[in-house]
Amino acid sequence: MVVTPGKLDRLSWLLYDFANNSFSVMIVTFVYPVYFKSVVCAGMGNLGDLLWGINGSLSLIVVAFLSPILGAVADLSGKKKKFLIASALLCIFLTSQLAWVGSGMVFWGMAIFIAANIVYQTSQVFYNAFLPDLASPREVGRLSGYGWASAYLGGIAVLLLSIPQLQNGDPEKTRLVFILTALFYLCFALPAFFFLPSTQAKRSGERWGAFLSAGLRQVKSTLSHLDQYRQVTRFLLAYFVYMEGVSTIVYYTSIYAQDTLGFTVGELVYLYLVLQTVGAGGAVGFGLMSDRIGPRTTLIFILILWSLVGLGAALTYSKTLFWFVASAGALCLASVQVVSRSMIALMVRHEQQVEIFGFYGISGKLSSAFGPLLFGLISLLSGSQRAAMLAVGLLFFAGLLLLLRVEEPGQKGELAYGG
Repeated sequence: MVVTPGKLDRLSWLLYDFANNSFSVMIVTFVYPVYFKSVVCAGMGNLGDLLWGINGSLSLIVVAFLSPILGAVADLSGKKKKFLIASALLCIFLTSQLAWVGSGMVFWGMAIFIAANIVYQTSQVFYNAFLPDLASPREVGRLSGYGWASAYLGGIAVLLLSIPQLQNGDPEKTRLVFILTALFYLCFALPAFFFLPSTQAKRSGERWGAFLSAGLRQVKSTLSHLDQYRQVTRFLLAYFVYMEGVSTIVYYTSIYAQDTLGFTVGELVYLYLVLQTVGAGGAVGFGLMSDRIGPRTTLIFILILWSLVGLGAALTYSKTLFWFVASAGALCLASVQVVSRSMIALMVRHEQQVEIFGFYGISGKLSSAFGPLLFGLISLLSGSQRAAMLAVGLLFFAGLLLLLRVEEPGQKGELAYGG
């Protein structure tokens, strides 16, 4: 049974999205990748690109295997809020430590990022699992959309605050951005630490070892009964395929725009500001659309648009046209995750929400690890980033075909079990 939450619960949940997207934008997508390649790996050439790819792949593979175990433990112990707080605080601390990574400090630059990304991605499992607690089935898509819109607004805010440090490309000033990002994350995450609802333990009075063993047994049980969760399994397969495309877009948009279309760093800053703004509107719009016509139907529309974005990006030679193509992609970027999160929330029973969200995380994290590697391999073998971008469009189309095998979820998770 879903308890109707107060407005403060929801606001604190939205502010956490506002806060933690600062890490995604500044550390995963934009500033730290450039700093790592040009400063930490200075003089290493294309080896720096490979090392950055290893950073992402290693961290996401670890997260893929940790997520369902930690999710089951948190579900049984009733401590998902404490898990969220601990992982967020550790990520904030590690983000601040990136400020001390200088030229040639490749090991520490990789180790700190990998650890920070692991705890950041893990925190998303616990954060996502609050969604069914905070919204009725009819409101899930709307609140999920507001969450992604809040995240985009947070990205815009931290980008604007960082412009003075980024304008001249000074490495010393760039380091200050990592401290600024950590402080931004901390300040706006605090309300969630205090006001998100706590849950009761399903099994009390036991040690952590017992919870871990129980978590592993619960995960094993879920895996052994996946044939009973046919709709969830089909959806997760489709999700895995199309999220390969999404992760590749996240990792390679700036590289593709710079290398293939000749964008300067200054042009990329303003491009990302526009994309964050467009993405916020798309998150809300498609979230509302999901509540009105259903998440499956909405996802079909989004994946058709994504397929066209991949094709358009591969074929355009104009910076101006790429702005429009990238903006269409921005509309889809948060939206596909908003609606996917809504869909899985409506497909699972309340008592297994954290564990199933853990498997949802596995599918997304593994695809996020393999998608960029696929892009790099095609680009290397073909000698063309355009061929690799065309393959991204095909990933979205393949995900669309798989999604057509999934039924529209009901209001109470009945399709998670059979169907």
